Amino acid sequence: MVMDMYSLTDNMILLKIGEFVRRQRLDRNISQKELANSAGASISSVAALERGESVSLKTLIPLLRALGVLHMFADFLKEPELSPIAYAKQLENNKLRKRAYTTRNNNDKTESEW
Repeated sequence: MVMDMYSLTDNMILLKIGEFVRRQRLDRNISQKELANSAGASISSVAALERGESVSLKTLIPLLRALGVLHMFADFLKEPELSPIAYAKQLENNKLRKRAYTTRNNNDKTESEW
């Protein structure tokens, strides 16, 4: 069952994130110290995160990277999709004006009477 994220308080979400990180770390059989070292973070930051305390994104991102679960942020990096109408407008704006042209034939020159 998928939990409704909007029904959780901020502190509950922090607890869930901490539980997730702890589970991931234990599944890989690594200590808090090993995780902290591989992420370039302090042991106290890892412990605080696992307790559901607030840590900075600059701490969380390297920890998730060290656990191999950084892909969880993939939705933040998606490029917005163009709607078909916006795409058509973009194509319309990018059209170059094309003009008909004729070739000049230099052989048909008539001499000037001057």
